[in-house]
Amino acid sequence: MNQQNDVKDQIWNIVKSINRICKSGTGFSELSSFFHEDVVVVPPGFKTRAYGRDTCLKSYEDACSQMTFHKLGASEEQIEVYGSTAVVSYKYDCVWEYKDKQFEDDGHEIYVLSRNNREGWQIVWRTLIPGSRQTEACPMKAAEAGAQTTDVKQTCLDLMAASPVCHLTTIDGQGFPQTTAMLNLRCKKDYPEAAKFQAEQDNAFLLYMTTSMQSNKMKRMQANPKVSAYFCDPDHIVGLMLGGEIELITDQALKNRIWQEGWTMYYPSGPEGPEYSVIKLAPKVVKGWRQNGPFEIELQEKD
Repeated sequence: MNQQNDVKDQIWNIVKSINRICKSGTGFSELSSFFHEDVVVVPPGFKTRAYGRDTCLKSYEDACSQMTFHKLGASEEQIEVYGSTAVVSYKYDCVWEYKDKQFEDDGHEIYVLSRNNREGWQIVWRTLIPGSRQTEACPMKAAEAGAQTTDVKQTCLDLMAASPVCHLTTIDGQGFPQTTAMLNLRCKKDYPEAAKFQAEQDNAFLLYMTTSMQSNKMKRMQANPKVSAYFCDPDHIVGLMLGGEIELITDQALKNRIWQEGWTMYYPSGPEGPEYSVIKLAPKVVKGWRQNGPFEIELQEKD
């Protein structure tokens, strides 16, 4: 029983340390050891997610460094330990100022922690359940939601930059999808110049691909330009789908810029030959799955 109480004391001290740092508005680097590198933060409402230690710590710092707490109470703590997993819930009660306005808030905060031999207890999941005394929307929520949106988009762009292939789906004459693995010209390692060129365009998810003018998929795209391109990282449970209509590039200067050394094995006549074609996908739809749930990125005018 004493050992169980010692474990609960360790865990509760983590919660108290987080609140102490948030209340002081400084020392946020100290929070790093309390959070797992793949922590998931769920803002109130459970509609979005923020992923990763860096994103989590940034949301704390962005919000709390601008807030002056007059009260940050923690009571009615409940700590349940199941082997190397623990669940903490407690009631928070706080009063603070933000940009010369006073806010009040209460509710419950919930943490899920995991223990390993090297790092000790670390938070792997966290959410807030607001109470009835909230006077206005908490700035912390806006920071977390903004961080989540930015984080998902960057995760998608990083996935495109790391994947050696993407999968292109076209529609045949009978209305059935046909999927083909394609060279990913957004891959920084394999095509650094082409990747940089595409990433700098107005649409952040712009994708150029190449194929033979005589290929069956080219015939399908000429009949129906609606396609999707898919990227996947199963190790991190991330999938990205880009949907839109294919455009056939006729600008020879652009085709020359996309051309890569060694491609004569695919297109024997070179970049100006009849076999070589460049197709462009400026997606209208960007959505997928990331770890615990689906996402959809609303493209802005610059995207």
